[in-house]
Amino acid sequence: MVHNPPGPAPIPRWHVPRLIQVYGALLRDPISFVSERFAEYGDIYFVDEGGGSRLYVVGHPDLLHEMLVTRHADLQKRGGANDRLVSVLGDGLLTADGDAWKRSRKLMNPRFHRKAIAGYAKTMVDHVERVALVDGVDVDVGAVMRRLTLHIVVKALFDHDVQGDADRVVTTMEALNDASRISVLPQWLPTPRTLRTRRAVRDLHGLIDDLVEAREREGLREDLLSMLLDVGLERRLVRDQLVTLFLAGHETTSHALTWALWLLSQHPEVRERLEAEVDAADELSEQTELPLTDAVAAEAMRLYPPAYALPRVAKVDTELGGFPIPAGSQIVGWIWHAHHDPRFWDEPEAFRPQRFLEPLKKREAYLPFGGGPRMCIGAGFAKLELRLLIASLVRRYRFEAHPGQTVEVKPGVTLAPRGRVDLRVERRPGPPTV
Repeated sequence: MVHNPPGPAPIPRWHVPRLIQVYGALLRDPISFVSERFAEYGDIYFVDEGGGSRLYVVGHPDLLHEMLVTRHADLQKRGGANDRLVSVLGDGLLTADGDAWKRSRKLMNPRFHRKAIAGYAKTMVDHVERVALVDGVDVDVGAVMRRLTLHIVVKALFDHDVQGDADRVVTTMEALNDASRISVLPQWLPTPRTLRTRRAVRDLHGLIDDLVEAREREGLREDLLSMLLDVGLERRLVRDQLVTLFLAGHETTSHALTWALWLLSQHPEVRERLEAEVDAADELSEQTELPLTDAVAAEAMRLYPPAYALPRVAKVDTELGGFPIPAGSQIVGWIWHAHHDPRFWDEPEAFRPQRFLEPLKKREAYLPFGGGPRMCIGAGFAKLELRLLIASLVRRYRFEAHPGQTVEVKPGVTLAPRGRVDLRVERRPGPPTV
């Protein structure tokens, strides 16, 4: 008999009112729902979902390390919650497993090496400096950041101007977020959400196919797209990799930027120190040292980790935290809870960028890009982009929230703000010239 971690008692399938109550609470606020269960059952808990479905949920940094690093070879992406993304991302780097993932990772690693990333800095700075906001006017910061990061990733990696197609990509990402939210309905059911997702995916796939055909017709260049075509990767896999990077390459960074600007609007004392730092910089480049800027970005991703939960499936019998995990079991690692655990963070709900200017209590408690072999390939790209974009924006603008304004989280594929984040723009005079 398997010795399971503590957890809630199974709910019989015939007990419909109780099932509705539990699933309703989970759908309304998954973060609070899981937080309450951690508080009741500890750092790992077990849910018997019926029909042989077993779920293990972990939130302690040591358990996350075991899941992502020590036992990574025993786990896979497919077969669980990640399958909701397959209809969009196919066999892209984010959803592929086994040899397909290893091949893709090996192919793309050179484009995300430190030297290659340094070469993207000028593209990042050029694009952010084109952002023109009107003084004294409210702006939907989230929308501005989504389009900015989309333009950057597409130009940097695919040498393509997505100007006329930005709305199509943003619409697809919104549909993907909707499709990924927890649902008791099967994916094959033609609900309005499912139909909207299918339309958006077809549209994006058409855009990618057009981009690939144009590159083949015009000739290869020195970019990731050309490299994928040059090695003879089949067309479907080229498209899957491009779709993954189109979406994942801008969505997480845009949310991190939005949360950072929102947090700065709430903490003018931090914003003033940040303004002094960026004003003192001679130029913005890969070599520019901006420790507080980096700390602001890190703290924003601690409070609002874009990848807040990581689902896996056990492909063989394994164990976690000393408990046996049978093959086929679902495992979800909650990054959010490691980032908010008072055992590892002083005042975990407070915005304190200075905590990243000194050694952390527990490095394993900070996982904004995941960990282990499947750590986000674009982590270095994203860190540089966040530094340069925050610095450039703060150098030219000040973003002010309205009195009493609040922003709630919206858990989907990534941790997005719920609704618009409207901030008032004030132009700054910029650093004095000598």
